[in-house]
Amino acid sequence: MDWSDLPLDLLHLISKRLSDLSDFIRFRAVCKRWHCAAPIADPPRQLPWVVATRDGLPNTVRFYSLSTGKIYSISFAEAKGKRLLGSSHDYMLAFDPKRRHLTLLNPFTRSEILLPPTDSDWHRPLYIGPDPVQSGDDVVVCWHSSGILTVGSCRPGDQEWKKIQIPEGAYGHTYYKGKYYVNERETLATKVIDIKTGATLLTIPPLICTKTGQPRRLDYLVMSSGELLGVSGRKWTCNTIGDHKFEVYQLDNKNEVARWIKIDSIGDRVLFLDDTVGFCLRASEFEGLKGDCIYFIAYLYKADADVLYEYPLCRYNLKNGRAEAAVPGALVNMSSWFFPSIL
Repeated sequence: MDWSDLPLDLLHLISKRLSDLSDFIRFRAVCKRWHCAAPIADPPRQLPWVVATRDGLPNTVRFYSLSTGKIYSISFAEAKGKRLLGSSHDYMLAFDPKRRHLTLLNPFTRSEILLPPTDSDWHRPLYIGPDPVQSGDDVVVCWHSSGILTVGSCRPGDQEWKKIQIPEGAYGHTYYKGKYYVNERETLATKVIDIKTGATLLTIPPLICTKTGQPRRLDYLVMSSGELLGVSGRKWTCNTIGDHKFEVYQLDNKNEVARWIKIDSIGDRVLFLDDTVGFCLRASEFEGLKGDCIYFIAYLYKADADVLYEYPLCRYNLKNGRAEAAVPGALVNMSSWFFPSIL
């Protein structure tokens, strides 16, 4: 049988196994039959890429692909001088400090969506779902201003944010299905807040350290298939990658009083962390991804270097309790995660 006569259902299955978007695009370009078997609206699931540029951006943005181990440089004039801010799906949150514009950018389609203004220079995305224009889902962003942490939600085209305010300095937060989860700075308790009304729906007592009997801080809150995980152990100024030690806790809310329980393994799951938020994937759904690990961007202090800090991509193995560089070589300027999309 000639390769151009392969059954359409088989070709579709093959296209869904392609771990890199560039291979998917080349697959579609082989011939009309292969093009029809791999619709642009049904691309294969992608591992996240990590943005390999920090602070103000040049015309070209660099990304590192976990699935291929390759660096991609994408010419993107719309991003020049802007800051990319945190993890997202198809679009990246960007802030232009000169024009004070907050936008969503897609580096593949060159699409840019203007968001309502804020009174802050510091922003982080809590939720930017796939295709925010067509899905109708809210874009959820937090920002600091005048000693207050504000959480805002809007839809593309809105002129202003729907806002709730949280005391500044809260540790660890996430958004899931209309609810904002946040750890209070003073008490270290976890609050569940309705994103529309600002009403506190649930207060979870803080994690208690078994050695000291004192409340312990959870640096991240991560949703995993509807379960809330807490991660502690984030270090902001380390000399070596091996200094990092993480612990993972799972929320047990089966009894009258919810509580955090330490878990030694997350099994098939993989956590991805940036400087403020995290997300979870299943390793079995991706080629070459190992479960029971945490990918994170380290902050390494280099006192004897021209640049005081490096930001390498690292992997922590929960089974052996060791952290290591996830990327060989000199990629030390990582910023945040991004799920590539060509829609």
